[in-house]
Amino acid sequence: MGTKYRQINEQDRIFLRIMLEKRYPITKIAQILGFNRRTIQREIKRNSCTHNYSGQKFYWSSKAQKKAIDRRKRPTKLSFDEKLKQYVHSKLKQGWSPWQIEGRLKLENEGKCVISHETIYRYIYSSYAIRNLFFLHLRRKHFHRIKRSTRKKRIPENMLISARPDKINNRDIFGHLEGDLMMFNHPTKTNLITLRERKSRFMIAIRNPSKKADTTSINMISKLTKIKKHVQSITFDLGSEFARYQWLHDCLDTRIYFYNPGSPYQKGSIENGNGVIRTELPRNCDTKQLVQPNVDKIINNINNRPLKCLSYLTPFEEFQKCINLS
Repeated sequence: MGTKYRQINEQDRIFLRIMLEKRYPITKIAQILGFNRRTIQREIKRNSCTHNYSGQKFYWSSKAQKKAIDRRKRPTKLSFDEKLKQYVHSKLKQGWSPWQIEGRLKLENEGKCVISHETIYRYIYSSYAIRNLFFLHLRRKHFHRIKRSTRKKRIPENMLISARPDKINNRDIFGHLEGDLMMFNHPTKTNLITLRERKSRFMIAIRNPSKKADTTSINMISKLTKIKKHVQSITFDLGSEFARYQWLHDCLDTRIYFYNPGSPYQKGSIENGNGVIRTELPRNCDTKQLVQPNVDKIINNINNRPLKCLSYLTPFEEFQKCINLS
């Protein structure tokens, strides 16, 4: 069975830029993003920019995305076939679905596809004016088009916490992290990615502008790349924000595990750490406090408090000791 085709999207381009900056080989980038190596090479060649002063080529994700969108802005079949457009308009207003319109036209044209349901959907959502005319006539009446493949994927059995070795559960080995997301009151979307090493109790907190899985993974990878050789595993809950776990696995060369749903007791270390952070950054805190320098200051303070479970060493001291031994 062949590989399913998909186009490079905006988040792929952001991740591609980060990996190019970190000088990842093209083959590795293609493997992580799930594309053929030639697709990545073609993307870089077609959508790179020229520096105004040096004249050198460079890849910048936002400009690459704009180039790709501009290239795709081509008229649909309904833009130049007035008779077909009037037919589609009338059937949509009668409550026909794009699938029914496609099927009926096939029936009336000896099985030949006159227009596909996908083209009709793209036409409806191609502009605000057209969408506002027709979206209420659609069966689901979605104001925005729902992306494909939005169902939660089943986590493989060997990635559940039940498969995590006892030596990790017992905190015998350094380099195994627990991860979580700390949310704050509406309207801010900004959150904190929190990570805690199980043996040393050392904490890391990363300002995260969005709960989206792509953004969350990219920020974690950027932060953990410096210590990736010490990161042996990360355990998360089953939230959608950690759906890009394969990126973390491939980019950090680390194992990923997941807690069982509704089982906060399985991630006691990170829950405890989040509770300590909450004393400084409650849910209703001023969003101006959620800047990385301020977060770093709070985390440094927490990491330099002695803990009874570490025989009154600080997490920072234990972390440094473990790094020196590994």
